Amino acid sequence: MQVLKDEIRNKILQAAEALFFETGFRDTTMRNIADVAGISVSNLYLYYDNKHALYYGVTDSFHDYFIRGFQAFVDHDEESKEMIGDICDTWYKVIRADHKKFVITADKSQGTKYAGFKGQMIDILYRHMKSQVGRQYGCDELILYILAKNFIEGIVEIAKEYHGDDSWLANCLNSLVSYHMNGMAHLL
Repeated sequence: MQVLKDEIRNKILQAAEALFFETGFRDTTMRNIADVAGISVSNLYLYYDNKHALYYGVTDSFHDYFIRGFQAFVDHDEESKEMIGDICDTWYKVIRADHKKFVITADKSQGTKYAGFKGQMIDILYRHMKSQVGRQYGCDELILYILAKNFIEGIVEIAKEYHGDDSWLANCLNSLVSYHMNGMAHLL
């Protein structure tokens, strides 16, 4: 009986994360992952039955953690004078800690159960914006959807371009969030 080693499993997950980030789920092969991990393809299959299982090994815990946190964040009721700072800080922490997993799940997941992840984020934000602005202000729901989509697309692009420069990240997030929140203030 083959004994599976945590060290090998971690090398596989690191190689898969790097390749999924670089080329996406569809264009990454098990052979590519094995080569980067420095193991044989047959050894890789001892750890993961297929590419989907490996993809979910990289993304599942992040996805579940993120969606719960994101939903809780947008569902808060209190109005904060520091709203822009709070939003920037939340996204800063997510991107700084897990930008590769975030990008993989949001933008490189075609062909997986997370192919709709970005749409899920957009929908959560759209519903929140709709509850805050609503029809009483005469704002068309399409405009709210476009604003939510543009914001999430902007966050994903920032995460894709983040290369460890924390000052750059903070500045980009502050610019995007300020632009978004000031535009939303116009609707209120």
